[in-house]
Amino acid sequence: MRLIALAALMCAVATTALAADVPEPSPYRPVEMQAGVWDAEIQFFDTTTGKAEGGARGVQTNVLLSNGHWVTNDLVVHGPAGASAKPAFQGHGVWGWDPVAKQYVDTWVDTNDGAVRTDFGHWNAETRTMHWTALQPDGMGHSVNYRMAEAYENDSTRTLTFYQVALQSGRLVKLAEMRFTKRQS
Repeated sequence: MRLIALAALMCAVATTALAADVPEPSPYRPVEMQAGVWDAEIQFFDTTTGKAEGGARGVQTNVLLSNGHWVTNDLVVHGPAGASAKPAFQGHGVWGWDPVAKQYVDTWVDTNDGAVRTDFGHWNAETRTMHWTALQPDGMGHSVNYRMAEAYENDSTRTLTFYQVALQSGRLVKLAEMRFTKRQS
């Protein structure tokens, strides 16, 4: 019996030693990937039918803070050609890896919402996709539940898909899809 316990302990020590030799990927890599100026092609969806129902173009300027742990996002969206010169939509966020919470955290405000939205994220390195969840007050005593998935096809192309979680059914209702292309420096 002691021999079995000793063998199990030796295996656990060897496994721990091997795991210690393999460096963990930096949690800051997805943050770094956001830096730069990105052109956005935005497609909106009808929440009843799920069909595409119009689009817009925008520019997102993302600035990486000097420590590489946080990035600021500024998004300006203009309506269709011939629309007013002022932006149809503006949004601003700050996100990164929160070492205290041990997860990605994003704070977002924009011209469509009356409350700050806080997102909590998970990075899937294999699929190069950031998954976000958010619960945002709607200003009427309720909260709206959102999900976002941001997939990086490569270092210069990413797609953010924005969903609302239906209150009664729990199904995901696609609201928008934003395809970002990074401008060359």
